[in-house]
Amino acid sequence: MDGSGSPPAQPVRGEMAERIRTHDWASTPLGATETWPSSLSATVSLLLGCGFPMIALWGRDLIQIYNDGFRDLMGFKHPAGLGQPSRECWPEILHITGPIYERVWEGETFTFEDALYPLTRSGRLEDAWFTLTYSPLRNETSAITGILVTLVETTARVLADRALRESEARFRAELERQVQERTAELQASRDLLKATMDSSMDMIQVFEAVRDASGEIVDFQWLLNNHTSESRYGEVCGQSLLERNPGVVQEGIFDTFKRVTETGQPATAERRYVHEQFDGWFFQCAVKLGDGVATTTKEISAWKAAQDEVLRLRDAMAQTALRESEDRFRTLASLIPVLLWRSDVSEENNAFNEAWLTYTGQTPQQSQVHGWLDALHPDDREAAYEAFGAGRAARRLIEVQQRIRRHDGQYRWFLVREAPIIDAEGQVTQWIGAAMDIHDLHDLQERQSVLVAELQHRTRNLLGVVRSIAHQTMVQTGPTERFREQFSDRLAALSRVQGLLSRSDQEPITLRTLIQTELDALGGGEFADRIHVGGPPVRLRKASVQTLALAVHELATNARKYGALTTDHGRLSVTWRADGSARDGGRLLVEWIEEGISRPRDPQNPMRRGYGRELIEQAMPYALNAKTRYELGETRLLCAIELPLGERSGEMSTA
Repeated sequence: MDGSGSPPAQPVRGEMAERIRTHDWASTPLGATETWPSSLSATVSLLLGCGFPMIALWGRDLIQIYNDGFRDLMGFKHPAGLGQPSRECWPEILHITGPIYERVWEGETFTFEDALYPLTRSGRLEDAWFTLTYSPLRNETSAITGILVTLVETTARVLADRALRESEARFRAELERQVQERTAELQASRDLLKATMDSSMDMIQVFEAVRDASGEIVDFQWLLNNHTSESRYGEVCGQSLLERNPGVVQEGIFDTFKRVTETGQPATAERRYVHEQFDGWFFQCAVKLGDGVATTTKEISAWKAAQDEVLRLRDAMAQTALRESEDRFRTLASLIPVLLWRSDVSEENNAFNEAWLTYTGQTPQQSQVHGWLDALHPDDREAAYEAFGAGRAARRLIEVQQRIRRHDGQYRWFLVREAPIIDAEGQVTQWIGAAMDIHDLHDLQERQSVLVAELQHRTRNLLGVVRSIAHQTMVQTGPTERFREQFSDRLAALSRVQGLLSRSDQEPITLRTLIQTELDALGGGEFADRIHVGGPPVRLRKASVQTLALAVHELATNARKYGALTTDHGRLSVTWRADGSARDGGRLLVEWIEEGISRPRDPQNPMRRGYGRELIEQAMPYALNAKTRYELGETRLLCAIELPLGERSGEMSTA
């Protein structure tokens, strides 16, 4: 293939690489290897280096050349099938493949999804399903010289879909029985939640934190496992994460779960996990749920394999970019079953592979300059333009999520990456990009947000139940009226916080909203002319809302019962200002000032001696990394709270 009289060195080793090297090609219509065209040599190198089953049918005789993955599908036809015309090797299906081959010779590409392909594995015959793609192979002059057949096994998904349908049927029957028996609302809700989770093809799991005596998280245990996850893990509810999967420490997953639980900030990551029962790439999203995390995990091993192949091709192209033509790139790119493109540094010339053109319906001319933006959702175009512009200016990897229009008008979410090719002098010579369909994962994350909001709603209802139980108990045990009042007020404050959190995705929680909510709940409207609230827009992060709301509640309760709002001339001022931003480590200063108070104070005042002051002076520095100052004079009270702008507190906003 390289003119030396022997086949070229293959990118990987294997049975088929050796068989191709030693085969008597001179006895076939292809002739001796030294006479092979470069396009045939490139095709053989590509399919031997690919992890998917692939076979090239070269020339009008459709001479077969296949890799190790396809060898396993040949059955008893291997090894005689190597170098044999396809019509002689597969006469029993010629009536099916013949018309397909003829149309591919005319330039068409065919994809057959989830085709049944019985094969023998591990010594027994079993049903397997594959997605097959028939693509034309072109030579250096763009003439069609053969056919490339690529197979991606979808057996797991087909069987999972079948199992899902059976599971749905069982669930419907079970749900009807439960409705007839008037099952309790909570049980029905849990069943509905589990069914929703089980309908996902991704792994969905819920973990609860396990803490030691000091409150430090030392482990997690399983609370929920959907059908997909259970098929891999088995029954694990109540088991220890570290005992079952110690590899989560090495891979940083355990630290991520701790960080999400403690800060409330969600986390997403791609990870290669080669421990216990797993060996592959996974895309995982973790969000805080109660005192633990809820996770969705999607296996992306196949996509990463394709991505690795793209990166391998990118490196090869970087070494030979000045010597290879545009037609060479299109020939190689058309063989990759992902949306792939190449662009020069001027952004004027773009080369998209056949997958992009087929998916979007664009022509090569329509995709030039910034014409590719027309295939994006109108709401995503400006952000994509800015992200690609900034990434190219910084000469760094670009990664965005955006919706791309299919040729039939439907938009689907894609994870898009573009990376620079840098030459020996450190100059960017071109950019290589790839897009992965993550539409199903995106929909799953939106459904997960709805489920979290539902759980928060039920938490508020649970607080009402706790308050009712406490009142019932206090009637029997006889606590003081003062205890009953404070207990009820603090539970009400927690309930208001949960109300704000349940709407936070649609209505971001601002500092002004939180303060005004507490003042209004304590009758602040009666003293509107004596209360001043003011400051710039500041959006609070979920992790800080509950602690800050309890502090404001204690201050407001104190002002209403013992402070400025108990006298005719007292005034209350709540102001805040921000120095810097979250990006540069800025701080938020909140000042609560009461003027015109009257001492001596009530010796039983809880704000001065009890829970409220301890919350401000001890809990807030620990939970929110805050700096607090509490000064009580004869006629004036000052409480200053300084918070960092960032992950745990809030950020400046123009909203």
